[in-house]
Amino acid sequence: MNAVTDHPVDGVERVTLDPRVVVGLRQRVALTELGAFFARAVPAVAGELARAGTHPAGPPVAVYRNEEAGHFEVTVGFPVAEAPTSTDALVREVLPAGPAARAVHVGSYETLPQTYAELSRWFARRKLLPPAMMWEEYLVGPGSVAESEYRTRVVYPLR
Repeated sequence: MNAVTDHPVDGVERVTLDPRVVVGLRQRVALTELGAFFARAVPAVAGELARAGTHPAGPPVAVYRNEEAGHFEVTVGFPVAEAPTSTDALVREVLPAGPAARAVHVGSYETLPQTYAELSRWFARRKLLPPAMMWEEYLVGPGSVAESEYRTRVVYPLR
């Protein structure tokens, strides 16, 4: 269970997380190509999980790491209670347990930079550097509500 360890400041809260496993497709992607990658990856991962007899244990997740010159190593997939053993098509990511900073963005994906700016200010005020790995959880997204009502949780593990 996630436990809040302090009150939100400027929309950012400090929490303690349990470890989770995400399975998905990993690729090095330019920022401008993320939408197309997501459009391919989410249904492909859902289909592969169904074939393996595994069900998602939460909404889609994208794990980002190794940003360089506008390109990221991205794993797009779903959290699972137990990773399937019958598929070679998916990679396994372990989201670390422990302290994290997180913020929930409400609105279009194009306005996500506002939430990242809040998180950057939160890190700067504490004289901390954001880690090289972080993730987004797509709590409410396309196909269910208007873009203005999307909800995306941005999470940075703290070490």
